[in-house]
Amino acid sequence: MSHALRSYTNTLSYRAGDAVSLYCDGEAQDVRVSLKRLVHSSDATTDLAVAWDAEGTYQVRKQRTCLGSFATAPIGTLTGAELTVGLFFWLASGRLEGTRTLWSITSPEGGTASAQLNGQMLSVTVGEKTTDLDVTVRPYVWYFLGVVVEDGVASIELISTDLLRGDSASSTFASGAPFHSSAALTATLAGRNPQGIAMDSGLVRGHAVDLFTGKIGGFFVSSAALDSSTLQDIASGAIGASDAGGPDVIARWDFSPFSAGDDPNVIIDRASGSLVPLVNLPTQGVTGRFFDGSETDYRHNPSHYAAVHFHSSDMSDAGWDPLLTAKLPSDLPSGVYAIEIAGPTSTDLMPLFVTPAVGDITGRKVAVVLPTFCYLAYGNEGMYASGDPSTWTNSGLVKVSAEDAARVGDSTYGLSLYDFHPDGSAVAYSSTRRPIVNMRRGYKMWLFEAGRGFSADMYLVEWLESRGIEYDILTDYEVHAGGASALKPYSAVISGMHPEYTTAEQLDAFQTYRDSGGGLMYLGGNGWYWVTGVYSSAGLTVEIRRGHAGPLVWMASYPGEVTLMSGKQPGGLWRHRGRAPQKIFGVGMAAQGWSKSYPYYRSTAAASDPSAAWILEGVEEDPIGDYGALMGGAAGDEIDRADLFLGTPYHATLVASSRGHDNYYQRVPEETGATQPSPNSPGGEDDPEVHSDIIYFRTPGGGEVFSAGSMAWSGALNHNGGDNGVSRMTENVLRRFLANRS
Repeated sequence: MSHALRSYTNTLSYRAGDAVSLYCDGEAQDVRVSLKRLVHSSDATTDLAVAWDAEGTYQVRKQRTCLGSFATAPIGTLTGAELTVGLFFWLASGRLEGTRTLWSITSPEGGTASAQLNGQMLSVTVGEKTTDLDVTVRPYVWYFLGVVVEDGVASIELISTDLLRGDSASSTFASGAPFHSSAALTATLAGRNPQGIAMDSGLVRGHAVDLFTGKIGGFFVSSAALDSSTLQDIASGAIGASDAGGPDVIARWDFSPFSAGDDPNVIIDRASGSLVPLVNLPTQGVTGRFFDGSETDYRHNPSHYAAVHFHSSDMSDAGWDPLLTAKLPSDLPSGVYAIEIAGPTSTDLMPLFVTPAVGDITGRKVAVVLPTFCYLAYGNEGMYASGDPSTWTNSGLVKVSAEDAARVGDSTYGLSLYDFHPDGSAVAYSSTRRPIVNMRRGYKMWLFEAGRGFSADMYLVEWLESRGIEYDILTDYEVHAGGASALKPYSAVISGMHPEYTTAEQLDAFQTYRDSGGGLMYLGGNGWYWVTGVYSSAGLTVEIRRGHAGPLVWMASYPGEVTLMSGKQPGGLWRHRGRAPQKIFGVGMAAQGWSKSYPYYRSTAAASDPSAAWILEGVEEDPIGDYGALMGGAAGDEIDRADLFLGTPYHATLVASSRGHDNYYQRVPEETGATQPSPNSPGGEDDPEVHSDIIYFRTPGGGEVFSAGSMAWSGALNHNGGDNGVSRMTENVLRRFLANRS
């Protein structure tokens, strides 16, 4: 698959008859568009063609991508020839190059004024005149910048709020003709020359140039010339901008979280009451100039969080023009589908997931819940391009595909929740409205050249098809939005291989379904791990704040920045919220490693216990699972274990466990303090807690849970045409769950 063609859809899951918009980018060419149902993990010859009114030939062209966050809005009118602009700003890095605009103001008459950074040097422009400030702007320091224009003279005050770490400076220069305006000015923060601002499905997109990366707060504009003493008082917090300017304040943007109500895409201009859009999803709920640690949650003191962290790499919606918008067939059964875009030299296969209509499961009693939140979290992750991931494998090699290599240095793909912004700050949001190349059937993960995420979940789809088991497809969004009612019709609900990112609503739904008599099959590992929020549902966008524990592939959250904007709840690990996955599924994240996968060893006690003997019926191999697409075994990648302390039921039956993992498998860092696997640290060879458990238990309400405890499990299902112990165990459980609820 070549990525001369790139595509995405307006969301990921649909019902029959829904309209789907397809967006595609490439060199000008004609392409053939068709709809297919996917039933195999790799064999395209098994794809089932679907009749679709939208099938046909279309012309693809190069698209411009909306990239980088900023804020822009009309503000008031100057009453005279005087102007004061002020704001606070903060940098996370002093290594960024190029021009980065803090603020820009334009008048209908063509007048302009702006402040910008070049490296760590600050300059101010009024009309045709620019002056540089003779001071180095330091990272991790809040500065107040005040610019006053009066009688053709511009005065600049740069005031460090930390005199031990940053220098202050002032300057004056002749700016020429007075800055004036007979109509409303336009103000833009974190960029200039805004264009194409549009809101769609709860996401604001647009373009600007000279984008700023860093925090901004406290922005105001006054039609009066404030003196130096007043600016000093504003910088110190002795007075506010409205106190200083009174009725002359024509703009005062409040960056406190949810300042304009429940819509997180806008803030309010306190001077006029009008709304200011935040374009391309900058990070909110971040600490501002007056944060002092007395409250570490923006809900308790929003004034301490009156700032927004803008990034030149933010992306909420790539903003491409649609190649087509058309309704899916009205009789389309639930399943995994893909829109094929076939050009003269390359083809892209954009997956989409068709869920059943409400109340209509057409006799199917099995639901597969695909973890699309996890697909987004890892969407275009670039860990292979940073640090030294070769130390994670005993071969010392990582195998980067052409699809992955093409993304290095290309910001138009957008970032994953495992990447950094240019200033080193963490990525908190991930949207489906961009091309995600590692969410494709047949994609091979660079650590082990096998499926991961969606491509690994296709192993499960292939297995269900080969066993003749009818199933519906749900995604975690349907469970998040529909709760237990989305699961209630099914006798068995099967997870994907890596449901790592999950919401409170999902946990509630699975627990209610289980306790009401449902059959849960958790066929993966590292599931139900990170607190996740849904920022936008139509243009599906998820949010995380990692907190200060777990596998911190990017740095821990900044102090005080753990509460999500979506859901207004603390982020981090679910186990630190008292909701470890062991409480619902019996097992939870234990260790991770990428040297090889290992077999399971049958538990003698479980094999002879009638409560679980049926699980192993017909399984002749010992050990179990000494094969598989993911590193050659059924227990590998990220693995889960039972833990009574974290909530595994005391009556749960341990069916089998893996043993003998090497030191490339490290226990989770929230238990040991390590952050990444290293063969030089004690691991599977020394740590008895590094293992995977297969467990089974019943609930008082008649529910049943089977958990495999390994991300590599699904990769073993189709070994030897499905004639193997892992496949037999899985089918034994599924058939029993269906029979018990027939």
